[in-house]
Amino acid sequence: MTDINHATPADLPAIHAMIKALSAFHGDTAKVTQDHLHDIFFGPTPMATALIAKQNGNAVGYAGLTPTMVLHHGDIRLDIHHLFVHDGHRGHGIGESLILAAKAHAKAINATRLTIGTDAGNETAIAAYRAMDILEDITGEGPRFRIDLMS
Repeated sequence: MTDINHATPADLPAIHAMIKALSAFHGDTAKVTQDHLHDIFFGPTPMATALIAKQNGNAVGYAGLTPTMVLHHGDIRLDIHHLFVHDGHRGHGIGESLILAAKAHAKAINATRLTIGTDAGNETAIAAYRAMDILEDITGEGPRFRIDLMS
């Protein structure tokens, strides 16, 4: 049995470890600290929400949810910025359960859309998302652009 709940500060060590594992999978190094995660998820002005999947009290996956807004409509949208399930637990519906919990959270905050994306080279995730009846494939809707503010 997998339990999906909103994370608590006690879940931060497990979430931090999963963020580091996800970053490593993508060839990156996570720079975020547990203290910063605490501020992001539980600070006076939380910027994101974390959902955690547990089996027998052990963390097996998480989803990091970030809100955005379409100002000209006044709509809130929610993005599943991170979705991670530990090796050995994949392929058992945990990812889909996290997405369904994210959908419930999105509805609770009156979001008008829930999105999730993945790296174009992550064929396993792409195949998994396409196999889920709950997701609509919007690939090809248009490229995204950015301004790097760190340089």
